[in-house]
Amino acid sequence: MTFTRFVETGRVAIINYGPHVNKLVIIVDILDQSRVLVDGPTCGLRRQVFNVKRLALTSIKVDGLERAAATDVVKAAYEAADVDATFAKSGWGKKIDSKAKRAALDDFGRFKVMCARIQKGKKVREQLEKLKTAA
Repeated sequence: MTFTRFVETGRVAIINYGPHVNKLVIIVDILDQSRVLVDGPTCGLRRQVFNVKRLALTSIKVDGLERAAATDVVKAAYEAADVDATFAKSGWGKKIDSKAKRAALDDFGRFKVMCARIQKGKKVREQLEKLKTAA
């Protein structure tokens, strides 16, 4: 299996550190070996320089972007590729969404989740016992 997530113009990345954590951005230009120019057209992040270590590259790539493309061109390409929906359908997007939902729960919400997990476990054990006795 070959490596396919290269740092390149049009690659969608997610910020993994700092105040903008978990925001999707597009790499607009490569400045040097460790820094890139990114633009977050839908998350409210203005064009700025980021260290590559603070970005996690996704497998999503927006085609048709030239180096240092204007923000409106980047936004049009981002929306045309439907990047937000594509990322939300991925396992990575679902995991981030579930973590955010869990972090937003209050004490009673966490209690309800715990009770639901216990009930689910009981049903699984009952079905397993039925299968064991049938075999």
